[in-house]
Amino acid sequence: MARRPTGMRRQPIPAREDWGDLGIDPEVRSGYRLYGGRSRGEALPLFAASPIERAAELRCAPTAVFNDDVFCFADVLSSPAGAGAADAASCFVRLVRDRLRTDAAGVAAIYPALKPAIDSIAERQAFFDADVDIYGSFSDIVRAIEAAWAMGRQTP
Repeated sequence: MARRPTGMRRQPIPAREDWGDLGIDPEVRSGYRLYGGRSRGEALPLFAASPIERAAELRCAPTAVFNDDVFCFADVLSSPAGAGAADAASCFVRLVRDRLRTDAAGVAAIYPALKPAIDSIAERQAFFDADVDIYGSFSDIVRAIEAAWAMGRQTP
């Protein structure tokens, strides 16, 4: 059975101001238009339907937005609907790895709550029908996540 992220308090939905200048990045602007101001429950179907696009939007999103909406991926992947969702699982672990490499301090507040979802994905690659020859090893990506987390915690 899938493990749901635990320990994460529901934060307020990111306000318009949390999204920053929407004129700078078209991906962030697209994310705001689609799910800005929506609850996780309202945004969840958008993440399930188009994980590659949602990952692109979150990749450049301000910290408050990333820290809230990354849990949409975790929720999708922790549900029965996550079965066969190779693209979503791959996008999620790569997004977290990359974000930790560039903004470990920003992710620090949510990392403990996100970690069970990260570990679950590494343990259940077959559940997602994520062929290692196509998607790589999720366990290897999770090891890179852990290394980025450790490195980010050492950086002042």
